Amino acid sequence: MKRFFITLSLLAAISSLTTAQSDSVTLMQCLVAARTHALIRPQIETTNEISELNKSNKNATNFPSFSAYGKAWYQNDAITVTTPAGTFLEIDRFQYNLGIEAVQKLYDGGIARRGKNLDEALRETQINKIETELYQLNDQVVEFFFRSSLLGKNKEIMELKKSILQKRWKELESAYENDMISRNEVEKLHVELLSTNQQLMEIEKYQSQTLSALEILTGMDFDPNIKFIVTDSIAQLTITTRPEHSYFNAESLKLEKMASLNSAKNLPKLYAYGQTGYSYPGLNFFENQSDYYYIVGARLSWTIFDWQQTQRNAQIIHKQKEIVDSKRNDFNEKLKMSANKEQIEQEKLINLINMDRQIIAQRILITSGSASALKNGAITTASYLEDLNAEIIARIGLETHKIQYQNSLVRLYLLNGIDLHGFKKTEEYK
Repeated sequence: MKRFFITLSLLAAISSLTTAQSDSVTLMQCLVAARTHALIRPQIETTNEISELNKSNKNATNFPSFSAYGKAWYQNDAITVTTPAGTFLEIDRFQYNLGIEAVQKLYDGGIARRGKNLDEALRETQINKIETELYQLNDQVVEFFFRSSLLGKNKEIMELKKSILQKRWKELESAYENDMISRNEVEKLHVELLSTNQQLMEIEKYQSQTLSALEILTGMDFDPNIKFIVTDSIAQLTITTRPEHSYFNAESLKLEKMASLNSAKNLPKLYAYGQTGYSYPGLNFFENQSDYYYIVGARLSWTIFDWQQTQRNAQIIHKQKEIVDSKRNDFNEKLKMSANKEQIEQEKLINLINMDRQIIAQRILITSGSASALKNGAITTASYLEDLNAEIIARIGLETHKIQYQNSLVRLYLLNGIDLHGFKKTEEYK
Protein backbone atom coordinates (compact mmCIF):
# COMPACT_ATOMS: atom_id res chain seq x y z
CA MET A 1 0.00 0.00 0.00
CA LYS A 2 2.95 2.33 0.74
CA ARG A 3 4.25 1.74 -2.77
CA PHE A 4 0.78 2.48 -4.11
CA PHE A 5 0.73 5.97 -2.60
CA ILE A 6 4.32 6.67 -3.66
CA THR A 7 3.26 6.18 -7.25
CA LEU A 8 0.67 8.93 -6.82
CA SER A 9 3.42 11.49 -6.25
CA LEU A 10 5.30 10.17 -9.27
CA LEU A 11 2.20 10.70 -11.38
CA ALA A 12 2.22 14.41 -10.59
CA ALA A 13 5.80 14.62 -11.80
CA ILE A 14 5.03 13.13 -15.21
CA SER A 15 1.93 15.17 -15.92
CA SER A 16 2.11 18.75 -17.14
CA LEU A 17 -1.65 19.12 -16.89
CA THR A 18 -2.64 20.13 -13.39
CA THR A 19 -5.71 22.30 -13.66
CA ALA A 20 -9.02 21.86 -15.43
CA GLN A 21 -9.97 24.66 -17.78
CA SER A 22 -12.91 25.42 -20.00
CA ASP A 23 -11.34 23.45 -22.86
CA SER A 24 -10.55 20.46 -20.66
CA VAL A 25 -12.37 17.66 -18.89
CA THR A 26 -11.30 15.59 -15.88
CA LEU A 27 -11.62 11.87 -15.39
CA MET A 28 -13.74 12.51 -12.28
CA GLN A 29 -16.22 14.55 -14.30
CA CYS A 30 -16.58 11.71 -16.78
CA LEU A 31 -17.00 9.07 -14.07
CA VAL A 32 -19.65 11.04 -12.21
CA ALA A 33 -21.47 11.96 -15.42
CA ALA A 34 -21.51 8.33 -16.58
CA ARG A 35 -23.07 7.23 -13.28
CA THR A 36 -25.69 10.00 -13.47
CA HIS A 37 -26.41 9.32 -17.13
CA ALA A 38 -26.62 5.51 -16.82
CA LEU A 39 -29.95 4.11 -17.99
CA ILE A 40 -30.04 1.51 -15.19
CA ARG A 41 -29.65 4.07 -12.38
CA PRO A 42 -33.43 4.78 -12.06
CA GLN A 43 -33.83 1.08 -11.22
CA ILE A 44 -32.56 1.88 -7.72
CA GLU A 45 -35.51 4.17 -7.07
CA THR A 46 -37.90 1.65 -8.63
CA THR A 47 -36.50 -1.10 -6.38
CA ASN A 48 -37.06 1.07 -3.32
CA GLU A 49 -40.64 1.75 -4.40
CA ILE A 50 -41.29 -1.98 -4.87
CA SER A 51 -39.84 -2.65 -1.42
CA GLU A 52 -42.15 -0.07 0.17
CA LEU A 53 -45.16 -1.67 -1.51
CA ASN A 54 -44.13 -5.11 -0.25
CA LYS A 55 -43.68 -3.69 3.25
CA SER A 56 -47.18 -2.19 3.13
CA ASN A 57 -48.56 -5.56 2.09
CA LYS A 58 -46.84 -7.26 5.02
CA ASN A 59 -48.14 -4.64 7.46
CA ALA A 60 -51.65 -5.14 6.13
CA THR A 61 -51.64 -8.74 7.43
CA ASN A 62 -51.83 -7.33 10.97
CA PHE A 63 -55.29 -5.93 10.27
CA PRO A 64 -58.45 -8.05 10.16
CA SER A 65 -59.48 -9.40 6.79
CA PHE A 66 -63.09 -9.42 5.63
CA SER A 67 -64.67 -11.75 3.13
CA ALA A 68 -68.20 -12.35 1.90
CA TYR A 69 -69.53 -15.79 1.11
CA GLY A 70 -72.70 -17.33 -0.18
CA LYS A 71 -73.89 -20.82 -0.90
CA ALA A 72 -77.16 -22.46 -1.96
CA TRP A 73 -77.71 -26.19 -2.33
CA TYR A 74 -80.18 -29.06 -2.46
CA GLN A 75 -79.47 -32.32 -0.68
CA ASN A 76 -81.08 -35.71 -1.28
CA ASP A 77 -81.66 -36.40 2.37
CA ALA A 78 -82.21 -34.42 5.55
CA ILE A 79 -82.51 -34.89 9.30
CA THR A 80 -85.91 -36.27 10.36
CA VAL A 81 -87.07 -36.19 13.98
CA THR A 82 -90.04 -38.11 15.45
CA THR A 83 -91.77 -36.21 18.20
CA PRO A 84 -93.40 -37.89 21.26
CA ALA A 85 -96.74 -37.07 19.72
CA GLY A 86 -95.91 -39.29 16.79
CA THR A 87 -95.43 -36.51 14.26
CA PHE A 88 -92.43 -36.12 11.97
CA LEU A 89 -90.24 -33.04 11.67
CA GLU A 90 -87.96 -32.94 8.63
CA ILE A 91 -85.43 -30.21 7.77
CA ASP A 92 -85.96 -28.70 4.33
CA ARG A 93 -83.67 -30.25 1.72
CA PHE A 94 -83.14 -26.92 -0.04
CA GLN A 95 -80.86 -24.59 1.96
CA TYR A 96 -78.78 -21.44 1.49
CA ASN A 97 -76.32 -19.39 3.52
CA LEU A 98 -75.14 -15.80 2.94
CA GLY A 99 -72.72 -13.99 5.25
CA ILE A 100 -69.58 -12.05 6.05
CA GLU A 101 -66.51 -13.38 7.87
CA ALA A 102 -63.83 -11.37 9.68
CA VAL A 103 -60.49 -12.98 10.57
CA GLN A 104 -57.88 -11.38 12.85
CA LYS A 105 -54.37 -12.78 13.09
CA LEU A 106 -53.32 -13.29 16.70
CA TYR A 107 -50.07 -15.22 16.17
CA ASP A 108 -48.49 -16.39 12.90
CA GLY A 109 -45.21 -17.77 14.18
CA GLY A 110 -43.37 -14.62 13.07
CA ILE A 111 -44.15 -15.16 9.37
CA ALA A 112 -45.03 -11.50 8.67
CA ARG A 113 -42.09 -10.06 10.63
CA ARG A 114 -39.59 -12.44 9.07
CA GLY A 115 -41.15 -11.86 5.69
CA LYS A 116 -40.52 -8.10 6.03
CA ASN A 117 -36.92 -8.81 6.99
CA LEU A 118 -36.54 -10.95 3.89
CA ASP A 119 -38.07 -8.24 1.69
CA GLU A 120 -35.55 -5.73 3.07
CA ALA A 121 -32.71 -8.15 2.36
CA LEU A 122 -34.01 -8.67 -1.17
CA ARG A 123 -34.10 -4.90 -1.66
CA GLU A 124 -30.48 -4.56 -0.51
CA THR A 125 -29.42 -7.42 -2.77
CA GLN A 126 -31.09 -5.90 -5.82
CA ILE A 127 -29.69 -2.43 -5.15
CA ASN A 128 -26.18 -3.80 -4.70
CA LYS A 129 -26.57 -5.74 -7.94
CA ILE A 130 -27.47 -2.49 -9.73
CA GLU A 131 -24.54 -0.74 -8.04
CA THR A 132 -22.24 -3.47 -9.34
CA GLU A 133 -23.48 -2.91 -12.88
CA LEU A 134 -23.04 0.85 -12.46
CA TYR A 135 -19.50 0.34 -11.18
CA GLN A 136 -18.62 -1.71 -14.27
CA LEU A 137 -19.34 1.41 -16.34
CA ASN A 138 -16.20 2.92 -14.79
CA ASP A 139 -14.02 0.46 -16.70
CA GLN A 140 -15.56 1.52 -20.00
CA VAL A 141 -15.26 5.22 -19.19
CA VAL A 142 -11.62 4.84 -18.16
CA GLU A 143 -10.83 2.86 -21.32
CA PHE A 144 -12.24 5.47 -23.71
CA PHE A 145 -10.96 8.38 -21.61
CA PHE A 146 -7.35 7.24 -21.81
CA ARG A 147 -7.70 6.12 -25.41
CA SER A 148 -8.91 9.61 -26.30
CA SER A 149 -6.10 11.12 -24.23
CA LEU A 150 -3.49 9.04 -26.04
CA LEU A 151 -4.87 9.98 -29.45
CA GLY A 152 -4.82 13.62 -28.42
CA LYS A 153 -1.15 13.37 -27.43
CA ASN A 154 -0.31 11.59 -30.69
CA LYS A 155 -2.07 14.34 -32.57
CA GLU A 156 -0.02 17.00 -30.77
CA ILE A 157 3.23 15.21 -31.61
CA MET A 158 2.27 14.75 -35.25
CA GLU A 159 1.34 18.43 -35.46
CA LEU A 160 4.79 19.21 -34.03
CA LYS A 161 6.34 17.04 -36.71
CA LYS A 162 4.26 18.81 -39.33
CA SER A 163 5.45 22.25 -38.19
CA ILE A 164 9.08 21.03 -38.22
CA LEU A 165 8.68 19.63 -41.74
CA GLN A 166 7.10 22.87 -42.96
CA LYS A 167 10.04 24.82 -41.58
CA ARG A 168 12.54 22.41 -43.16
CA TRP A 169 10.66 22.53 -46.45
CA LYS A 170 11.07 26.30 -46.62
CA GLU A 171 14.76 25.96 -45.81
CA LEU A 172 15.23 23.36 -48.55
CA GLU A 173 13.37 25.50 -51.05
CA SER A 174 15.81 28.29 -50.29
CA ALA A 175 18.78 25.92 -50.58
CA TYR A 176 17.47 24.63 -53.91
CA GLU A 177 17.15 28.16 -55.24
CA ASN A 178 20.80 28.70 -54.30
CA ASP A 179 21.77 25.47 -56.14
CA MET A 180 22.93 23.86 -52.90
CA ILE A 181 20.69 20.73 -53.24
CA SER A 182 18.73 18.98 -55.93
CA ARG A 183 14.98 19.31 -56.45
CA ASN A 184 14.61 15.64 -55.61
CA GLU A 185 15.60 16.29 -51.97
CA VAL A 186 12.90 18.97 -51.67
CA GLU A 187 10.24 16.67 -53.09
CA LYS A 188 11.17 13.85 -50.70
CA LEU A 189 10.52 16.14 -47.75
CA HIS A 190 7.29 17.34 -49.37
CA VAL A 191 6.09 13.74 -49.66
CA GLU A 192 6.86 13.20 -45.97
CA LEU A 193 4.81 16.29 -45.16
CA LEU A 194 1.86 14.92 -47.14
CA SER A 195 2.23 11.57 -45.36
CA THR A 196 2.16 13.37 -42.00
CA ASN A 197 -1.07 15.15 -42.98
CA GLN A 198 -2.54 11.78 -43.88
CA GLN A 199 -1.55 10.35 -40.48
CA LEU A 200 -3.17 13.33 -38.77
CA MET A 201 -6.40 12.62 -40.63
CA GLU A 202 -6.30 9.00 -39.44
CA ILE A 203 -5.72 10.08 -35.85
CA GLU A 204 -8.61 12.56 -36.03
CA LYS A 205 -10.89 9.84 -37.36
CA TYR A 206 -10.07 7.45 -34.47
CA GLN A 207 -10.29 10.36 -32.04
CA SER A 208 -13.79 11.15 -33.27
CA GLN A 209 -14.83 7.52 -32.74
CA THR A 210 -13.53 7.32 -29.18
CA LEU A 211 -15.03 10.70 -28.26
CA SER A 212 -18.40 9.55 -29.61
CA ALA A 213 -18.24 6.46 -27.41
CA LEU A 214 -17.32 8.60 -24.39
CA GLU A 215 -20.20 10.99 -25.16
CA ILE A 216 -22.65 8.06 -25.25
CA LEU A 217 -21.40 6.79 -21.88
CA THR A 218 -21.39 10.18 -20.14
CA GLY A 219 -24.07 12.17 -21.95
CA MET A 220 -21.51 14.98 -22.37
CA ASP A 221 -20.45 16.86 -25.52
CA PHE A 222 -16.75 17.13 -26.29
CA ASP A 223 -14.80 19.45 -28.52
CA PRO A 224 -12.34 17.61 -30.83
CA ASN A 225 -9.48 19.53 -29.20
CA ILE A 226 -10.54 18.79 -25.63
CA LYS A 227 -7.76 18.24 -23.08
CA PHE A 228 -8.03 15.26 -20.73
CA ILE A 229 -6.98 15.90 -17.12
CA VAL A 230 -6.07 12.96 -14.88
CA THR A 231 -3.94 14.10 -11.93
CA ASP A 232 -6.57 16.21 -10.16
CA SER A 233 -9.15 13.44 -10.46
CA ILE A 234 -6.86 10.82 -8.93
CA ALA A 235 -6.21 13.12 -5.98
CA GLN A 236 -10.01 13.23 -5.41
CA LEU A 237 -10.53 9.48 -5.52
CA THR A 238 -11.24 7.78 -2.19
CA ILE A 239 -10.82 4.05 -1.67
CA THR A 240 -13.84 2.16 -0.42
CA THR A 241 -15.13 -1.39 -0.76
CA ARG A 242 -16.05 -2.84 -4.11
CA PRO A 243 -19.84 -3.02 -4.71
CA GLU A 244 -19.39 -6.74 -5.37
CA HIS A 245 -18.42 -7.20 -1.72
CA SER A 246 -21.59 -5.45 -0.62
CA TYR A 247 -23.53 -7.63 -3.06
CA PHE A 248 -22.05 -10.86 -1.65
CA ASN A 249 -22.80 -9.69 1.90
CA ALA A 250 -26.37 -8.85 0.92
CA GLU A 251 -26.75 -12.28 -0.72
CA SER A 252 -25.58 -13.99 2.47
CA LEU A 253 -27.95 -11.90 4.58
CA LYS A 254 -30.81 -12.68 2.21
CA LEU A 255 -30.19 -16.42 2.60
CA GLU A 256 -30.12 -16.05 6.38
CA LYS A 257 -33.52 -14.33 6.28
CA MET A 258 -34.83 -17.06 3.99
CA ALA A 259 -33.66 -19.69 6.49
CA SER A 260 -35.38 -17.80 9.31
CA LEU A 261 -38.64 -17.60 7.37
CA ASN A 262 -38.43 -21.27 6.43
CA SER A 263 -38.07 -22.31 10.08
CA ALA A 264 -41.25 -20.39 10.98
CA LYS A 265 -43.51 -22.09 8.42
CA ASN A 266 -44.39 -25.04 10.66
CA LEU A 267 -44.98 -23.03 13.84
CA PRO A 268 -48.57 -22.87 15.16
CA LYS A 269 -50.81 -20.07 13.90
CA LEU A 270 -53.73 -18.67 15.88
CA TYR A 271 -56.58 -16.57 14.50
CA ALA A 272 -59.79 -15.10 15.90
CA TYR A 273 -62.76 -15.03 13.60
CA GLY A 274 -66.38 -13.96 13.50
CA GLN A 275 -69.20 -14.70 11.09
CA THR A 276 -72.58 -13.13 10.63
CA GLY A 277 -75.17 -13.66 7.96
CA TYR A 278 -78.57 -14.85 6.86
CA SER A 279 -79.37 -18.49 6.17
CA TYR A 280 -82.16 -20.93 5.57
CA PRO A 281 -82.66 -22.63 7.86
CA GLY A 282 -81.12 -20.65 10.70
CA LEU A 283 -78.80 -22.12 13.28
CA ASN A 284 -81.86 -23.81 14.78
CA PHE A 285 -82.35 -26.62 12.29
CA PHE A 286 -85.75 -27.52 13.59
CA GLU A 287 -87.28 -24.25 12.54
CA ASN A 288 -87.70 -24.31 8.79
CA GLN A 289 -87.39 -20.60 8.35
CA SER A 290 -84.76 -18.06 7.37
CA ASP A 291 -82.93 -16.27 10.16
CA TYR A 292 -79.94 -14.05 10.95
CA TYR A 293 -77.01 -15.56 12.84
CA TYR A 294 -73.52 -14.81 14.16
CA ILE A 295 -70.59 -16.98 15.26
CA VAL A 296 -67.36 -15.96 17.06
CA GLY A 297 -64.39 -18.15 17.87
CA ALA A 298 -60.71 -18.94 17.50
CA ARG A 299 -58.90 -21.08 15.00
CA LEU A 300 -55.56 -22.88 15.45
CA SER A 301 -53.54 -24.45 12.66
CA TRP A 302 -50.29 -26.33 13.06
CA THR A 303 -48.43 -28.31 10.45
CA ILE A 304 -47.07 -31.22 12.47
CA PHE A 305 -45.63 -33.18 9.54
CA ASP A 306 -44.63 -31.89 6.09
CA TRP A 307 -42.62 -34.86 4.79
CA GLN A 308 -39.35 -33.08 5.69
CA GLN A 309 -39.90 -30.25 3.22
CA THR A 310 -38.68 -27.69 5.78
CA GLN A 311 -35.49 -29.65 6.44
CA ARG A 312 -34.75 -30.00 2.74
CA ASN A 313 -35.35 -26.29 2.17
CA ALA A 314 -32.89 -25.54 4.97
CA GLN A 315 -30.30 -27.75 3.28
CA ILE A 316 -30.87 -25.99 -0.05
CA ILE A 317 -30.34 -22.58 1.58
CA HIS A 318 -27.15 -23.83 3.23
CA LYS A 319 -25.81 -25.03 -0.14
CA GLN A 320 -26.67 -21.68 -1.68
CA LYS A 321 -24.66 -19.92 1.04
CA GLU A 322 -21.69 -22.13 0.21
CA ILE A 323 -21.96 -21.05 -3.43
CA VAL A 324 -22.01 -17.36 -2.42
CA ASP A 325 -18.95 -17.84 -0.21
CA SER A 326 -17.15 -19.62 -3.05
CA LYS A 327 -17.92 -16.78 -5.47
CA ARG A 328 -16.70 -14.21 -2.93
CA ASN A 329 -13.41 -16.04 -2.41
CA ASP A 330 -12.89 -16.45 -6.15
CA PHE A 331 -13.59 -12.75 -6.72
CA ASN A 332 -11.13 -11.71 -4.00
CA GLU A 333 -8.41 -13.93 -5.47
CA LYS A 334 -8.88 -12.42 -8.91
CA LEU A 335 -8.77 -8.90 -7.45
CA LYS A 336 -5.56 -9.72 -5.62
CA MET A 337 -3.91 -11.08 -8.77
CA SER A 338 -5.05 -8.11 -10.86
CA ALA A 339 -3.80 -5.60 -8.27
CA ASN A 340 -0.40 -7.31 -8.14
CA LYS A 341 -0.25 -7.24 -11.94
CA GLU A 342 -0.96 -3.49 -12.01
CA GLN A 343 1.73 -2.75 -9.42
CA ILE A 344 4.31 -4.69 -11.46
CA GLU A 345 3.13 -2.86 -14.59
CA GLN A 346 3.58 0.51 -12.88
CA GLU A 347 7.14 -0.28 -11.83
CA LYS A 348 7.95 -1.30 -15.39
CA LEU A 349 6.41 1.86 -16.85
CA ILE A 350 8.29 4.13 -14.43
CA ASN A 351 11.56 2.65 -15.70
CA LEU A 352 10.43 3.00 -19.31
CA ILE A 353 9.47 6.65 -18.78
CA ASN A 354 12.90 7.47 -17.35
CA MET A 355 14.56 5.74 -20.29
CA ASP A 356 12.24 7.51 -22.76
CA ARG A 357 13.33 10.90 -21.44
CA GLN A 358 16.98 10.02 -21.89
CA ILE A 359 16.36 8.72 -25.40
CA ILE A 360 14.41 11.83 -26.40
CA ALA A 361 17.15 14.13 -25.10
CA GLN A 362 19.66 12.33 -27.33
CA ARG A 363 17.28 12.17 -30.28
CA ILE A 364 16.67 15.93 -30.15
CA LEU A 365 20.43 16.55 -30.36
CA ILE A 366 20.76 14.10 -33.26
CA THR A 367 17.83 15.61 -35.16
CA SER A 368 19.13 19.13 -34.59
CA GLY A 369 22.50 18.17 -36.04
CA SER A 370 20.86 16.44 -38.99
CA ALA A 371 18.76 19.54 -39.67
CA SER A 372 21.88 21.71 -39.91
CA ALA A 373 23.61 19.16 -42.13
CA LEU A 374 20.55 18.91 -44.39
CA LYS A 375 20.37 22.68 -44.72
CA ASN A 376 24.02 22.73 -45.85
CA GLY A 377 23.53 19.81 -48.20
CA ALA A 378 25.82 17.53 -46.19
CA ILE A 379 23.22 14.72 -45.87
CA THR A 380 20.22 13.60 -47.85
CA THR A 381 16.61 14.24 -46.97
CA ALA A 382 16.15 10.52 -46.32
CA SER A 383 18.86 10.56 -43.64
CA TYR A 384 17.29 13.58 -41.96
CA LEU A 385 13.81 12.06 -42.04
CA GLU A 386 15.17 8.88 -40.51
CA ASP A 387 16.50 10.86 -37.53
CA LEU A 388 13.35 13.00 -37.27
CA ASN A 389 11.03 9.97 -37.33
CA ALA A 390 13.15 8.30 -34.66
CA GLU A 391 12.67 11.38 -32.47
CA ILE A 392 8.91 11.41 -33.14
CA ILE A 393 8.65 7.71 -32.29
CA ALA A 394 10.53 8.36 -29.05
CA ARG A 395 8.17 11.23 -28.17
CA ILE A 396 5.14 9.07 -28.89
CA GLY A 397 6.66 6.30 -26.79
CA LEU A 398 7.10 8.63 -23.84
CA GLU A 399 3.53 9.97 -24.00
CA THR A 400 2.19 6.43 -24.46
CA HIS A 401 4.04 5.17 -21.39
CA LYS A 402 2.87 8.20 -19.36
CA ILE A 403 -0.75 7.54 -20.23
CA GLN A 404 -0.36 3.80 -19.67
CA TYR A 405 1.03 4.57 -16.23
CA GLN A 406 -1.86 6.89 -15.43
CA ASN A 407 -4.30 4.28 -16.73
CA SER A 408 -2.71 1.57 -14.59
CA LEU A 409 -2.88 3.77 -11.50
CA VAL A 410 -6.58 4.46 -12.06
CA ARG A 411 -7.25 0.75 -12.70
CA LEU A 412 -5.59 -0.04 -9.35
CA TYR A 413 -7.96 2.41 -7.67
CA LEU A 414 -10.89 0.77 -9.45
CA LEU A 415 -9.74 -2.67 -8.34
CA ASN A 416 -9.64 -1.53 -4.71
CA GLY A 417 -12.97 0.28 -5.08
CA ILE A 418 -13.72 3.98 -5.44
CA ASP A 419 -16.57 5.98 -3.96
CA LEU A 420 -18.45 8.30 -6.33
CA HIS A 421 -21.53 8.80 -4.14
CA GLY A 422 -20.09 11.89 -2.48
CA PHE A 423 -19.52 13.61 -5.81
CA LYS A 424 -22.47 15.43 -7.28
CA LYS A 425 -22.69 16.79 -10.77
CA THR A 426 -21.37 20.19 -9.66
CA GLU A 427 -18.20 20.22 -11.72
CA GLU A 428 -19.86 19.37 -14.99
CA TYR A 429 -18.07 19.94 -18.23
CA LYS A 430 -19.31 23.12 -19.87
